[in-house]
Amino acid sequence: MSQTRGAFPIDAIVLRDVERVVRVTMILILLTAGTSKFFSEGGFFEYYSALFRGDLRISLPPKLVNSYLTAIPFIEVGLGVALLSNRYKRYTVYGWFAFMLSLLVGHYVLQEWSSVNQLLDYLFLGMLCLALPAHKSWFSRRP
Repeated sequence: MSQTRGAFPIDAIVLRDVERVVRVTMILILLTAGTSKFFSEGGFFEYYSALFRGDLRISLPPKLVNSYLTAIPFIEVGLGVALLSNRYKRYTVYGWFAFMLSLLVGHYVLQEWSSVNQLLDYLFLGMLCLALPAHKSWFSRRP
């Protein structure tokens, strides 16, 4: 099924292929980030925990910060694995949004403005994944 916009046809299968590339990108981002934190031997936790204890305009309770820092690698790996499922794609992408927004808030609190801006790209990646139709199977190109 093709639709035409201007001079370029939009093929439903191509749109599904683009969604697959977007989702694989999201999966790789999450799995790489999560596993690197697991193998950092506490470096990730120590680094960010110290930053949140610094002189900031907004201070968060250390117990809240440390609990969330401990959970982050599990969230990343969990979302990465969940994105493999076509059945739960929509819910997982909403989880992606919630997670990325939480990271955006964290970087805002740390006053890391360039990181805040860079996280917007990840939100747009999730929007693409949500808006594009998915193949019914990872191994089939049928719509």
